Amino acid sequence: MRRISGIMVFLVVVLGLMLPACTEKKHTTSKPIVMVSIQPIKYFVEQIADTLVDVRVMVPPGSSPEMFEPTPGQMVDLSNADIYFAIGLLDFEKGLEPKLKDQLKVRYVNLSGKADLIKEGTEEHDSVGGHHHGVDPHIWMSVEEVRKMSMQILQNLQQLYPAHSDFFSNNYIAFGSKLDSLKEQVNRILGKSSNRAFLVYHPALGYYAREFGLRQISIEQEGKNPSLKGVVDVVDQARRLGVSAVLSQSQFDIRNAQVIADELNLRVVKVDPLAEDWENSMLHIARAISGEHDE
Repeated sequence: MRRISGIMVFLVVVLGLMLPACTEKKHTTSKPIVMVSIQPIKYFVEQIADTLVDVRVMVPPGSSPEMFEPTPGQMVDLSNADIYFAIGLLDFEKGLEPKLKDQLKVRYVNLSGKADLIKEGTEEHDSVGGHHHGVDPHIWMSVEEVRKMSMQILQNLQQLYPAHSDFFSNNYIAFGSKLDSLKEQVNRILGKSSNRAFLVYHPALGYYAREFGLRQISIEQEGKNPSLKGVVDVVDQARRLGVSAVLSQSQFDIRNAQVIADELNLRVVKVDPLAEDWENSMLHIARAISGEHDE
């Protein structure tokens, strides 16, 4: 992942100085503005707040958080927001946190603060590929981690907008029931197949694998395309474990995944862990892993 460039830091500082102390929020809509890092967090916030807030997303659809840098326009949006819900593990957020707290006076909520993180060196951390930054940031790919995140979202919304506290609470309860149902559906889909391993280009499904008793095999290695030896190792492991599909994210080039899929006589199934329609994305991934393709 790249850090925010020097030019972007300069723009952020200039914008911070241009916004008079940033103590008064000037909302451009009639609704309070809530900023979030990625599309799935927008889904979680709207499950609880419904249409009472205007949720805006930093990383746009089709983009990768790994290569993302905020635009000056987004910094203006942030200056008008009441709160920013962050994953807290993405590099661009680490550069934003002090500016949001100290200059823009925006409440910064790290949604990974209570997460059971998958760290490098643990058994759960994918041994073929893995993450070069030591911690798997994709916590939203676990139903139980999302449950923790939604509690933090609820508590912060209630603190900011106490007049709607009961409304938020009722929506949180309803969302909890949705999460229960989703987990049952995923287990049911995965239970139709004896296959418990899957190939994926970028290792974004570690929390999903942990939660549902699966084995993730990453094609990408430490954020880079695999070496020839890496490809051979991945193919051998996939054959040994009997994977039924190769998964590839919408944000990445499909060609490397296709080479391995051709070698294994499998198809490449596109998945999108960053989709706003998080619930259907979780179900689609289950179908892809089990061989029950729905596209």
